[in-house]
Amino acid sequence: VLLNDLRYTVRLLRKSPVFTLAVVLTVALAVGANTAIFSVVNAVILRPLPYAQPDRLFWIAERNDKLHLPTFTASILNYLSWGERQQSFESMGTIGFASFNFSGRGEPEQFTGAPISPSLLPLLGLTPIAGRAFLPEEEKPGSTPVVMISEGLWKRRFGGDPSLIGQTLMLNGIARTVVGVGPLALHTLTSGDIFIPQTIDPAREIRLNHVIIAVGRLKPGVSQERAQAEMDAVATRVGEQYPEVRDWGIRLVSFYHWIVSDQLQTALLVLLASVACVLLIACANVANLLLSRAAARQKEIAVRVAMGASRSRLLRQLLVESLTLSTVGGALGLAGAVGAINLINTALPPNLLPVPRVELDRAVLAFAALVTVATGLLFGIAPAWHAAKADVNADLKQAARSAIGARSLLRNGLAGAELALATMLLIGAGLLMQSLLQLQRVRLGFAPDHLLTFQVAPPVAKYPLDSKAPLFYRELLESLRTLPGVQGAAISSGIPFGVGNYTTSPMTTVSQSIQPAGTAIPIDWRIVSPGFFRVMAVPLLRGRDFTDADASLAAPVMIISEETGRKFFGDADPVGRTIRRVADKKDFTIVGVVGDVKNQALNLDTPSLYYPSPTRVWPLMDVVVRTAGRPESAATGVRAKVHALDSELAISNVRPLEEWVAGSAAQPRLNAVLLGAFAFVALLIAAIGIYGVLAYSVTQRTREIGLRMALGAPRGRVLVLIVREGMTVGLIGIGAGLAGALALSRGLESLVFGIPVRDPLTFGAVAAVLTLTALAACSIPARRASRVDPMIALRCE
Repeated sequence: VLLNDLRYTVRLLRKSPVFTLAVVLTVALAVGANTAIFSVVNAVILRPLPYAQPDRLFWIAERNDKLHLPTFTASILNYLSWGERQQSFESMGTIGFASFNFSGRGEPEQFTGAPISPSLLPLLGLTPIAGRAFLPEEEKPGSTPVVMISEGLWKRRFGGDPSLIGQTLMLNGIARTVVGVGPLALHTLTSGDIFIPQTIDPAREIRLNHVIIAVGRLKPGVSQERAQAEMDAVATRVGEQYPEVRDWGIRLVSFYHWIVSDQLQTALLVLLASVACVLLIACANVANLLLSRAAARQKEIAVRVAMGASRSRLLRQLLVESLTLSTVGGALGLAGAVGAINLINTALPPNLLPVPRVELDRAVLAFAALVTVATGLLFGIAPAWHAAKADVNADLKQAARSAIGARSLLRNGLAGAELALATMLLIGAGLLMQSLLQLQRVRLGFAPDHLLTFQVAPPVAKYPLDSKAPLFYRELLESLRTLPGVQGAAISSGIPFGVGNYTTSPMTTVSQSIQPAGTAIPIDWRIVSPGFFRVMAVPLLRGRDFTDADASLAAPVMIISEETGRKFFGDADPVGRTIRRVADKKDFTIVGVVGDVKNQALNLDTPSLYYPSPTRVWPLMDVVVRTAGRPESAATGVRAKVHALDSELAISNVRPLEEWVAGSAAQPRLNAVLLGAFAFVALLIAAIGIYGVLAYSVTQRTREIGLRMALGAPRGRVLVLIVREGMTVGLIGIGAGLAGALALSRGLESLVFGIPVRDPLTFGAVAAVLTLTALAACSIPARRASRVDPMIALRCE
């Protein structure tokens, strides 16, 4: 019987190709959008992390409440002390930070990497996809140099050659034997392509030097609360033994909350709710189409009932029709979702999502199937129910006024619901669009145009940081300045919005300060070369810039940002005053004050201080080159100058600074674009919905309208009558949507910048746009009604 229903449905739908196409495309759009967004939510939020029993994995972070540092990297010596005292973790491991120059096989290349403890892979439950992991003895100083590479690098640079295992790679001038290929999950956690054993020599470490990420796996049966209590006690005992770290505690952060940020979770859930609204709007619109079609088929249904068909049989037939439509639409939507997922994997900026790839797995397929079936039931159940319970005698006499009235009420309700949901989506999109515009208007504090940036990491063994490295960078900058079209060059340990070093140090003052005595404030710091502020177009407000002579001064110097000066000295001139670094109690004399710079986020103000590069550098430094023309045109010359100084050196992340700035707004931009697209689709479907309601109403009321006009009603009054009927539905829906948006707006607080989440301008503009849209949708059937010929209408009846 079901097969017969299906055959009948196919024949019926083939007779109405326009109707079938409209329903199928609407369902495809809704199902495809929901599946694509759910695939991201599934990959980031729902799917377990790619580690064994990830709920037992924790980031063991240090914290300092006095310095307002809730989580911080760990000290190697503290890590060793924890391991000697703790009982909650069955294993602990470390992740460091490093960069590597790969040479000896064609063009030199620079890679980011991570020293990792040999215990890390077993702790995570990971195994190399080729070769082996590190051995415990390989973390001891003086052991044989070995290396693991990431799966991505293995396939990209070496074509997945299995014979690479056992070969040597020249990294930072050291020949290391390749022992294994790390799985993709290891790269995702560390963002590195090169892994070497974390060698620890306690005699050469400083307890206040926070340079590693410590992770641990809890023993079975040990709760996070119990482990936290024990680690608090451990931190206290370590602080008693080593007074310099008595203010440093421990905070356990689950891997999930470490890897997936709250803001990303909120953004994804908002997008998922948005496409769910689009789905509901699509269902309401298709339900209205089916109600119209059911009205046209009421004679057919009445005849079938009169010939003995049961109401349950009719209900089943009508539901088979709606499920067939949703199945075809769902299949098309799934095909579109596959394309959208491929686009997500290729087009999204790197590291925007904390997963290597978004995949179409069984959970996503099950979701698509569920949405498809639910959609068919949602838009099919009401029309099917109304059609199945129709009055046979009335329908056969074409006098089903009560049934038509019931259908009219349902259709109006569905159209109003569409407008309500569209209103909520448009308000959300409007808020995110305005927020994005506010971010783009933010004063950066520097001029990103005509700036080319790249990173270089001279091997420390060849270029010691306290002697040869500063001289190398001085020679490099002098060479770059001779390039045609180059107006200036400088170095920094971290450019704004880049991937360089972003480090915070607690600072206090020795000079008179507005802060209470001994108050330490964490301040972001950079190492920069003389002329960096001029190249970046950061204004020098007071004092002087760095010079090469600062390396020979007896008293160390620094330059601070304007906000740092206000924090410590209020409106007083900071030049000549002294700031002390809490970690080593070293004093620095302030020689200059520069303007505030947005460093890490467009919506985040970060007070900063700057150390001079003639006195110290980091292993990895950023170079900025200001050009007269397009910055990309200088890339070839830059590479040539670097290779002229050292043929084994590679540079990486060569790109204009404007790209880094644009990338900082990637997630807000993506949120705004996607929600805006969903809102536009919702608005379009809602407008079609209210148009369909009125067009159907005009068709059903042709005799009534003709009678009114025959009795003398002017065309203008008929026009107003129909528009008023449609606008009543529209305004009720818009009002309900405004109320819903007010109630749910708090959920957008973490995604909105520069405007209130209940911005009256946004709410008012959306209400106006929707009102005009509804009015336009009403005007077409209203004008058609006003042109009805009374004689033709009455004669047809």
